[in-house]
Amino acid sequence: MTEQVLVDANVGLGFQRYIQSVAEGVGAGIEQWCCRGEHPMEAYIALDREVPRFPGREVALLWEETCGWALAVETRSGEDLIVLGYLGDDAVPAPDAVAAFGASVGTPDARMRRRASWTNDRPLADSDRTARLLRQYGHDAR
Repeated sequence: MTEQVLVDANVGLGFQRYIQSVAEGVGAGIEQWCCRGEHPMEAYIALDREVPRFPGREVALLWEETCGWALAVETRSGEDLIVLGYLGDDAVPAPDAVAAFGASVGTPDARMRRRASWTNDRPLADSDRTARLLRQYGHDAR
């Protein structure tokens, strides 16, 4: 069993920089994304595109500790977003992989999973590997 790693300042900073890299990759300006670098870690990146099935609704990339990246659309009633699918098995995929996932919205070759296949009992941010990857983003000079 691996020891749980708490979200510290370096993980939080790395998470913010990671999300910023993804946002830049999808062409989202600073006003189009937000994230929280403490438990529960999460992020929201608004995309400038539509899903043909949901015309007129905002589309977003979401990241949560328990399921990683998801693609979602806003509802008209202000309720929770409608998740269209999840990206792969990696909690911290390369920003360009996430950008490609976001760009696939509404295309016939969109590769989305209906469920997060690796959801587990503890937050991803507590896993050693995830924390290590996010810390690297925190140490990289911008």
